[in-house]
Amino acid sequence: MKQSSALLIARINILFACLILAACATSSDSKNQDVLPDRSTTTGLTDNQIALAGFTESTIASRDLLGYRPLKRVLVTLADDAQLDRLRDIAPEVEFVGSAGLVPDANTSGEFDAVILVCSFPGALDYAENVAWIHSYSAGVENCLAHPSLRSRNAGKQDYIITNSSGTAASIIGEHAIAMMMSFSRGLHHFRDAQATQSWSRSMVDESSVTTTIGGKTILILGLGSIGKEVARRAHALGMRVIATRNSSRSGPDYVDYVGLSDETFRLASEADVIVNALPLTDTTRGMLNKDFFEVMKNTALYVSVGRGATTNTDDLLVALQSGELAGAALDVTDPEPLPDNHPLWKQKNVIITPHLAGTGGDARARVYGLLLENVRRYQAGEPLINPVSSKAGY
Repeated sequence: MKQSSALLIARINILFACLILAACATSSDSKNQDVLPDRSTTTGLTDNQIALAGFTESTIASRDLLGYRPLKRVLVTLADDAQLDRLRDIAPEVEFVGSAGLVPDANTSGEFDAVILVCSFPGALDYAENVAWIHSYSAGVENCLAHPSLRSRNAGKQDYIITNSSGTAASIIGEHAIAMMMSFSRGLHHFRDAQATQSWSRSMVDESSVTTTIGGKTILILGLGSIGKEVARRAHALGMRVIATRNSSRSGPDYVDYVGLSDETFRLASEADVIVNALPLTDTTRGMLNKDFFEVMKNTALYVSVGRGATTNTDDLLVALQSGELAGAALDVTDPEPLPDNHPLWKQKNVIITPHLAGTGGDARARVYGLLLENVRRYQAGEPLINPVSSKAGY
């Protein structure tokens, strides 16, 4: 029996809150310690550590950015006393006001120079009318940019700085995308269903769509950012031909055979056996994966979505799945989200759905909070920030 949407939303909220609240715990993973050292000194991250973490460093010092002013008072959501103490160690001259929840307490008042929040729950942005800096615990910032407080500032060309946590869970999401692809290629979802009915039937493998192999196949990655690169790295290691698109340039790592611009998406989609959607959600990408896109895909191809749910036209995807225009879909994100009870996608046998959890587990929690600590240090020191976001581009 499907859980109610309200219950599912609550559980997702709790899961994300736990992810952030536990982030200050010291990781025992030596690789994570190399990438984000547990310290509150002025040493900062090296260029190599930034590259290993999949982060992007601004080319402009924060003190030279329009809208910059030194921090005096900062609102930090999802914060406990230990987290606030670590922030105070880094910037003792700053008053950090903590909120245990996603939205500040009703008695929170006054103006702030910065707010730290989850953009998927933008209630804290009600306090962002005059802030100089917004930092998102999450990678997606579309909900922040759509909030009335920022829409009015964008329209009035008022300057502010925004950064996100892109890259903190890239390797984990990369693993999840590969796991979904492998599960589908070996038909594990079919056999899991058969296990529920205690059915041992080898006749299923006579259907060509049940089991296949990914060796030698072509994978197209839409959005060769931090997540896309991690998917590409793993796919290449599995013997796949890797092609990709990105909006900024044709450059890419040596394990990607070809990098095309966004206007090559449809041509490259016609070549792919697996397509992984790791696109950010912007005005340009919203609903971009639609009827026309699915029609150019091979009818034997798999569509994997781990980016943002609204980049996919759900109705068109459902039609393509039901008509056989593509072999299947593996979705960690959907539109709407959560997927409503009794939505037809739940009952599609050629679909695997996970509830937006691709970025959970591993050392993502420590990375999220470690990045915040580093950016607070950099901001106050006037140094280039990590993961700057363009309000115009949306990422």
